[in-house]
Amino acid sequence: MTVINKQSSLEEILSHVWNMLNHGNMDKQHPYRYPALATYGSEGIQQRTVVLRAVDTAQRTLTTYSDLRTQKVADLSFHPQASWLFYDQQAQEQIRVSSQVAIHHQDKQAMEIWQKIPLKGRADYIGPHPPGASFQHHIANLPADFMEEPNEENTAPGIEHFCLLQAKVQSIEFLKLMKDGHLRAGFIWQQKSWGSRWIAP
Repeated sequence: MTVINKQSSLEEILSHVWNMLNHGNMDKQHPYRYPALATYGSEGIQQRTVVLRAVDTAQRTLTTYSDLRTQKVADLSFHPQASWLFYDQQAQEQIRVSSQVAIHHQDKQAMEIWQKIPLKGRADYIGPHPPGASFQHHIANLPADFMEEPNEENTAPGIEHFCLLQAKVQSIEFLKLMKDGHLRAGFIWQQKSWGSRWIAP
């Protein structure tokens, strides 16, 4: 694992960023597993914690899942750009990512992933009420038969709501907090390759 310091090159830093994002995808205990995702829509700027489900360095993509009825999907339908924020407290490293997001709903990619989601994991997509709906009392927003025993039949309606959010990374900013002066670098995709620069922290 690369340790970033003042002698690190911009190329080493960019490689480190993608390696750490991949760790977040594969390791459920890694802090990058749960980034903040910011979108812009009718409610203004909104942020929420999501689960990093897939990383493809070659294709420059980050993927998370969502219920189609959420505010973030409405936001992305209106303005398909999103900002991701990752922070590793132990390493004192922050990654900010700007991206263009595609919504995959009931297409080949979404259907293949849906088939791999464990029955209990489908709970996030089978609520009878849209996420964010208001009530005067607490509700579980899960069908009673699912609460008793998840199965193919009572989780099947979730395919109507399940979608993939696949983000094409456009730019990256990396920040490492250091006692003798912080280190900050930026990367922008320029058609066929990454443009890189040092940034004053």
